[in-house]
Amino acid sequence: MRAFLLKTSFFILFVALTACSALRPISRAPSGPQMRDVSVDARGETGMRHRILVLPFLDEDLNRMGETSKVARETLLQELGRTGQFVLVALSDFPGDPKEFLKEDQEYDLNRISRVVSPLGVSAVIEGKLMDLNARKMGDSIGVFRQEKVLVEAKVRLRIVAGRSGREIFNQVATAKEEASATQMGGRSKISADDPQMIMESTRRAYMSLLPQVISAVDKLSWEGRVAMVSGEKVYVNAGRLSGIQVGDLLKVTEEGSEIFDPETGRFIGTAPGRMKGLLEVVSYFGKDGAVTVIHSGNGFKENDLVQLY
Repeated sequence: MRAFLLKTSFFILFVALTACSALRPISRAPSGPQMRDVSVDARGETGMRHRILVLPFLDEDLNRMGETSKVARETLLQELGRTGQFVLVALSDFPGDPKEFLKEDQEYDLNRISRVVSPLGVSAVIEGKLMDLNARKMGDSIGVFRQEKVLVEAKVRLRIVAGRSGREIFNQVATAKEEASATQMGGRSKISADDPQMIMESTRRAYMSLLPQVISAVDKLSWEGRVAMVSGEKVYVNAGRLSGIQVGDLLKVTEEGSEIFDPETGRFIGTAPGRMKGLLEVVSYFGKDGAVTVIHSGNGFKENDLVQLY
């Protein structure tokens, strides 16, 4: 009898514990994107990062294959990315086809482009162009064993305009040479003046020689972003952790200024500063490179308002 009562007691205790665990709420992972504060180390050592757009590179000779300019542009993008100082805007984010902005002289209308990309928070627009390419072959004209030499010289130009004002801040030309030599036996030539690798390397080196000056020119621009959306007390900005924004930063907001044009030529000169509306405080991040802010002071904030560090 005692054994029966003991077994019955254990059974009742087991059922009670099972019932309690069934009533305990189940913890589930929250669905959807989560907002999390990120430490103030976000900015790192590089400071605020400028957004830059590098347009497809151009070639003075329209009959030349475009692969050389394409590789040179990709190399420049890689080197700019390695500095950690910039946010590189993808061509897929450009509103339209860059070719639509080519003028009759087959150069980009950088003033028009700067106005189009300004709402994206782009600080600078870069245009590269292969201006000239000379390749010549030299060597002995007689003899069984003859020395041959090929010299390829590329001349390139880089232009940069400020994203907001359209003002040209950089316009430089550079050249680079690539040489190769070989010993020719009989009538066979081992090297060619049309060697695509030599052409590509000389062009790439010419562009890369301008890299330090490009970085210096863009660094002189003041950093700015844009208001992407206003929702009640929260204001979403199109620059976040990638751009170097920190949680706790105060951002100054001004309205869009007026575009100023030369009264005689009609040329776009720049954008006048707009009226200050107030301050925003960064509380979190969203998306790939956006910041969530709350109103610190002021009112009347709208989409596309200019944002700068206070």
